[in-house]
Amino acid sequence: MSEEKEPKTKAKKNRNYLTGREIRAIVRSNNKVTRALEKKKRRKAKEEEFLTTLKDDRNILEVEDLHTYFFTEQGIVKAVNGVSFEVPQGSTVGVVGESGCGKSVTSMSIMQLLQGPAGQIYSGEIRFKSYDFKRDAKGKPIPVWEKDENGEDLLTEKKDRHGRPVLDKEGNPVFEKRQKRDAYGTLQYEMEEKVFNIAEMPIKEMHRLRGRQIAMIFQEPMTSLNPVFTIGNQLDEVTLLHFPGSTKADAKRRSIEMLNLVGIAMPERVYKSYPHELSGGMRQRVMISMALAGDPRLIIADEPTTALDVTIQAQILDLLRDLKTRINGSILLITHDLGIIAEMADFVVVMYAGRIIEKGTASEIFHHPMHPYTIGLQRSKPTMDSEKDTLFDIPGNVPNPIDMPDYCYFRERCSHCTKKCFGDYPEMVQVSPTHWVACHLYDGKEEKGE
Repeated sequence: MSEEKEPKTKAKKNRNYLTGREIRAIVRSNNKVTRALEKKKRRKAKEEEFLTTLKDDRNILEVEDLHTYFFTEQGIVKAVNGVSFEVPQGSTVGVVGESGCGKSVTSMSIMQLLQGPAGQIYSGEIRFKSYDFKRDAKGKPIPVWEKDENGEDLLTEKKDRHGRPVLDKEGNPVFEKRQKRDAYGTLQYEMEEKVFNIAEMPIKEMHRLRGRQIAMIFQEPMTSLNPVFTIGNQLDEVTLLHFPGSTKADAKRRSIEMLNLVGIAMPERVYKSYPHELSGGMRQRVMISMALAGDPRLIIADEPTTALDVTIQAQILDLLRDLKTRINGSILLITHDLGIIAEMADFVVVMYAGRIIEKGTASEIFHHPMHPYTIGLQRSKPTMDSEKDTLFDIPGNVPNPIDMPDYCYFRERCSHCTKKCFGDYPEMVQVSPTHWVACHLYDGKEEKGE
């Protein structure tokens, strides 16, 4: 879809309403586009169609010029409109911005969890470096066999699904090669690195990554956990789905280990409990353990501490920081809380109205913010040494998402507006090796640190 022209609507700009004829025209245009995109998502595709390469091998995720749209009766909502950023291996990248700026839609695009047919990845690339199963000619994962000191395969008695020994015609036990297991008792398979373009992956193929290679911690654990199943039942599902050959006993052992890993006392008791029997902090720990159960390379945490009190927030953040080191993975942290970003993030991405307006290291964003919106966000944060009785707020409103202007989206709210701001939307300007800003105030100051 990236080579096609963006769909347009024929609504008149001088009115504040749409006629029935205009709405029907918009619906017909939307249906044509969404049918093509849905067909693309449900196609049968060879792996070569969505294999790609990273621009920088040190990254685990690269999002380039991502456009995610919602096709509505009123028009096309460009929720994510040309977003580009990277998540380096072993780092935490924080995404900040006000409600509706596109943070969660970006994360849903990475997971391919957009609700279709209205929500669609229209164009762009999402390159992810996975650690996938190495497969044989029939497409089955290749097991890793245990070896003795001489390099010979170790053998063990073959058993049926009830645990009884399998006998041959003469009544002798049948032996088979012993498959290697990890520290949690899960069967091991040969692995290899592959880079997938998630934006081009069919939904069926996306199951290889979602929940295992890329895990997500959702904003509200009570609505994310199924109230009619036990915690153990929901945790076991991750192992049974993503680790071939796992038994219920293997899944239970791994689930209890994951509950132990996130610091839950009496994990066997929690394993048998239902979500409503646990506190908010416990449920959030369960969500984290569920995310870790698949050995992910990337964890997307979407407002992981919103519904928790301050004490539990600190515990969850400490837990995430510790787990990132243990699994040598990366975290994409989405939050409104600048304090959490300052404490957790190595790099920060600031979004406004579906676009990235500034990105850089946490030190650069907090100590040398450049975009007027980023400066306004930091001024909005209450401090103990403030002498004012009222909090600072950014005046004005975000533009209509269905009819975004061609100029800077922040122009009507900006106190540093210049003549250039009445021109085209500003390009991203590199002001240091790691610091970028989209603002006309810095045109011509590329990589000079001015």
